Amino acid sequence: MVTITSFQSMFQTSSTTKAATTTATSSTTAAASTSANVTPTERAQGAAGAVKLEFAAGTPRTADSVRDQLRGKVDQVLSGIYKDKDQRAKATEESLKSLAPQIEKAASSKNVTGVEIRMGTVESKNGSSTSVRGIGVEVALVRDKKVSSSDTTVLDYQGKSAGLTAAETAKGLAKGSYTHEGEATASGTTDAGSAALLKARNALSKVQQTSDALRSFRNGDSGPLDALRSQLQNGTSAKTQAQSSTTDPTAALTSKDPKVRHAMLAQMASSYKLFV
Repeated sequence: MVTITSFQSMFQTSSTTKAATTTATSSTTAAASTSANVTPTERAQGAAGAVKLEFAAGTPRTADSVRDQLRGKVDQVLSGIYKDKDQRAKATEESLKSLAPQIEKAASSKNVTGVEIRMGTVESKNGSSTSVRGIGVEVALVRDKKVSSSDTTVLDYQGKSAGLTAAETAKGLAKGSYTHEGEATASGTTDAGSAALLKARNALSKVQQTSDALRSFRNGDSGPLDALRSQLQNGTSAKTQAQSSTTDPTAALTSKDPKVRHAMLAQMASSYKLFV
């Protein structure tokens, strides 16, 4: 089982451990009774820790006005992840692009009274061998004091869509914890974890190749080691290539001088650093 976990957000409040269906402390009795009647694909508004955007009643809304208001709220949420203003601005603009359908829906639907944004998690599973967990940003429209999975978009921390299906969004809505079944490259978060996993697999493959080549050499077959030497020479820098031209790895590995053998093994090992 290989698990790659991205960095976790510092954007937390003392109430984040409460169930997502708990209403805010300022909610009215009517809102509390509503939360008891929500369907599996809905939750009551007022999720703990959510950043809220409320639209002024009777004020005309356009896609541009919704986008401008939403920009500030998304930036507020992402401030818990990005301390660098430029990086946060980039992620915010990417988020607004991903939220374009939501923005249009909010502008055209009069019964949409606001937006709730909260931090969560998205776990992407690729079969039973790989699990990649990262930060999720849930953006949901509020209608009739409720939030529905059909009005919810889940992004990764870079502002890209997490690639969830409608069923996956519905299943994770209550707690803000989502699971995506499929390829590990479904989202930006997942891309980062998948890239790290790919590097690890490549490095392990090369280590195994080196081990097999040395085993073959000890058994009298220098072919695999010669092939490995060619790969090393083709993949190194000009400086390393110049050094390789004056040093025969095969000869070094068979040298009677232990220092020479050790130096060559160290050079080979350095070519297979993990996560460089």
